[in-house]
Amino acid sequence: MTSSYPNSSDACNSFIPPSFNVNKVEIISDRPDCATFVFTDEDHTIGNSLHYILMKNPQVDFSGYSIPHPSDNRMNLRIQTKSNITSQEALLNGLNDLKNISNHILETFNQTEK
Repeated sequence: MTSSYPNSSDACNSFIPPSFNVNKVEIISDRPDCATFVFTDEDHTIGNSLHYILMKNPQVDFSGYSIPHPSDNRMNLRIQTKSNITSQEALLNGLNDLKNISNHILETFNQTEK
């Protein structure tokens, strides 16, 4: 089943930066506050990191990820939010937070290396 609420892919695509490969993420959803995101060519590294970041967000009720099979190149991420934020917004906030944390770690590492 794919997204059934109006303009779900348009709403998500408006948040995604143009450099991101949109075909990398498929959204499976019946409601705006609860969705499964299927990431292609991703694994536990991003799954566990995103799950951790998402669970730190007080607007997220549930986050969980799974790898359907070790030989499958997909990672499923399920997000359920409170009614004041959509699951797509929570995912994008989580990705931005993860990017900011990664940049901070890289900057700190580069400073100590000098």
